[in-house]
Amino acid sequence: MFGFLRFFVVGFVGLTVLFILLTIYVRSLTRERLEKEWVEEGSIGARDDYVQKGMDDYAQSIRPKLLLGVYILPMITFCVIFYMTNFM
Repeated sequence: MFGFLRFFVVGFVGLTVLFILLTIYVRSLTRERLEKEWVEEGSIGARDDYVQKGMDDYAQSIRPKLLLGVYILPMITFCVIFYMTNFM
């Protein structure tokens, strides 16, 4: 039982690091895309305002919430394998 808990805690910490890195990476890609769109649309208005509005729209979309799958899918898979290995 302690092995399970130790592996669960270490796995959770690893998944947290992965989640943070993925979040930073996806936000930087979104920011770059918005900056390119601003240039392609003719540079109307302030660039920082355009990018900030786009980042606010991104934060309210479903895409950042999908990154939570980094936690959910591996944890479910691990629990199912643990159960099947030990109790079936």
